[in-house]
Amino acid sequence: MRRLLALLLLVFALPARAETPALPWAKWDPALFDLAAREDKYILLHMAAVWCHWCHVMERTTYRDPAIQQRIAEKFIAVRVDQDSDPALSYRYENWGWPATIMLDKDGNEIFKRRGYIPPELFTKLLAAVIEDPSALPAYTGVAAVDPNAVALSAERRARTEDLLLKNYDKANGGFGDTHRFIHGDTLEWVLERGRDLQRNAEPEAWREMSARTLAGARRLIDPVWGGMFQYSDKLDWSGPHYEKLLNIQRDAVRAYVLAYQISGDPADLSAARDIARWLMDFMRAPNGAFYTSQDADAGPTLHGDVFYARTDSERRAGPQPPIDRNAYARENGWAIASLAALYDVTGDPALIDAATRAFDWIVANRRAPSGGFGHARASDDDTHLGDTLSMAEAAIALYRSSAERRYLGVAIELGEVIVRDHRDPSGGFMVCAPEPGAKGVLAKPVKQVDENVASVRLLNLLARAAARPIFKEAAEHGMRYLIALAEEDLIVPGALLADRELSREPAHITIVGAKDDPAARALYEAARTYPTRYFRIEWLDRREGPLPAADVEYPELPKAAAFACANGACSIPVFAPEDVHRIAVKVDDR
Repeated sequence: MRRLLALLLLVFALPARAETPALPWAKWDPALFDLAAREDKYILLHMAAVWCHWCHVMERTTYRDPAIQQRIAEKFIAVRVDQDSDPALSYRYENWGWPATIMLDKDGNEIFKRRGYIPPELFTKLLAAVIEDPSALPAYTGVAAVDPNAVALSAERRARTEDLLLKNYDKANGGFGDTHRFIHGDTLEWVLERGRDLQRNAEPEAWREMSARTLAGARRLIDPVWGGMFQYSDKLDWSGPHYEKLLNIQRDAVRAYVLAYQISGDPADLSAARDIARWLMDFMRAPNGAFYTSQDADAGPTLHGDVFYARTDSERRAGPQPPIDRNAYARENGWAIASLAALYDVTGDPALIDAATRAFDWIVANRRAPSGGFGHARASDDDTHLGDTLSMAEAAIALYRSSAERRYLGVAIELGEVIVRDHRDPSGGFMVCAPEPGAKGVLAKPVKQVDENVASVRLLNLLARAAARPIFKEAAEHGMRYLIALAEEDLIVPGALLADRELSREPAHITIVGAKDDPAARALYEAARTYPTRYFRIEWLDRREGPLPAADVEYPELPKAAAFACANGACSIPVFAPEDVHRIAVKVDDR
């Protein structure tokens, strides 16, 4: 069967057949495996997305073919899942791209899986091949061996990971890899961090060139009319956009451009961040304040993105527009909130922070589950996932940095506790969710998404510093051991470099001492929150609010508002002018 499938995958698409009614899709439910056993059938899982062009094509052609529908009805239970709605399944098959086609037997074993569009003629033959020989695919666990004694990346492994990243850099166009061009948040953050003029950064000039060229190229993916960034380019010079607009892309892009602006002061970076956020503010907000999920590439079967997005604003508004997925997921809202808060930190635009706080409050009221975590689409314990709770924790930390309101830090601490309690995998790292009781085959194995593990380690480590909670430090080290194991297998995880560096040192720490209704104290705080790093402990001590959450430094009483830079229990002399805040921050950061 392996040879037959391999040959079949080389078949080229032929014209689609006449359209028939849509396939009657079943809803995903683990109980389907019991039904498959009773009816002697297989599970055909079609993973799609609202914004996915080739998903739409496959559903209009392959899945409307009468012969295919008959064959499916005879031997398969067909299930369609919107990947944005089900993070657990989405992350399990994210490396396969969308659409993803997975065939499983009654015991949950994968028989076949394939990424991308499959034309009718090829799909017909694949169905026949699976029915003829339903042997499961060779087992691949993808599980890295975790060393329980590991504490950090070795110097050799850090150098090896950086070397792999450098080898994947496109010196001509910016970006990484040899196929698609897109912004990946952890990669750009590491490149920007390495380009800072600090003692710990060797040869920063080369890294500055990498970030500048990549961010300049990525500007070609920003919609010049409505704002927002398209998903990726299939041309290496960034000139071949795929026109979907996804919330994770906006998050990574806004964060990257804001950080670049904080480091260099280049107004082009700030302009790019504003343009991306403009789409979020103008098109993606529900009347209740929550953010929608994505916007499709195409305005219809015959009005594709390359034509639609070449139009002016008035031309776009005069006819059909690419549909927006109007679901309000906790994960995507957390991404939007944190992005807008970061942009607010450098602009002071009240509309940004108002939108962020309104969305935060709505998601807390409507998506927080009884267990304390966040449901993806509803406030239910059976819909909670690591990504939703993690994203809202990051949003809370971002809002705490923007506002110094302690309620946000309190929420982040609560969510950190949920992550440790509900998502820690004893074998290493953090899982999207625990497998359901009675889960079969591959579904009995927990999914651990790499970027979410990086973000969990970084969040928990920062919370350990900001709240003086040893449980968070231990959990961050637990997650770091999993990232070390991935790095040891030569998986390029730039986020592991970020997490490793952060766990090895105290964050830059600025405390403003003064009343929150004192304009001088506010000016100091506004200067402090623009410091160019996400690994940052920023506090505002207004003695009327009581001691700080991690009261590890005793600050003197002074007649006027002051800023202190601290590290390892010791602090700088106070400064009183906003322009001096970064100067003292660098002294504790550059060590």
